[in-house]
Amino acid sequence: MGKKTKSFEESEERLTKAVRESAQEIWKAGLGAFTDLQKRARAVEGDRAGHVRETVNSLEKVFEERVTRALDSIGVPMRQDINALIDRMDELSRQVEELKALVQKPVKKATTKKA
Repeated sequence: MGKKTKSFEESEERLTKAVRESAQEIWKAGLGAFTDLQKRARAVEGDRAGHVRETVNSLEKVFEERVTRALDSIGVPMRQDINALIDRMDELSRQVEELKALVQKPVKKATTKKA
């Protein structure tokens, strides 16, 4: 059973890696297309330029939303997830340090006075 579990984990890891690489390629392709579109928009003059810029901005927003949803659906953590984990780790580290300090304090022995 251990061999099957390891094989499954390796297969899952390969699949996750492939999906992440695909997502990165999609992102790069989209950014390249937007860069090209922005260059073309700069070349346009007058009223058409404003319309082209609005179109580019709306397309960029749609693209970012879709990529974000796709990455979220495959379990790729987003920036806010990572920041939340960092904050939680900082808090837990602080609590661990406080507990260490409490444990390391010397215990006072009860003393009895002799008459």
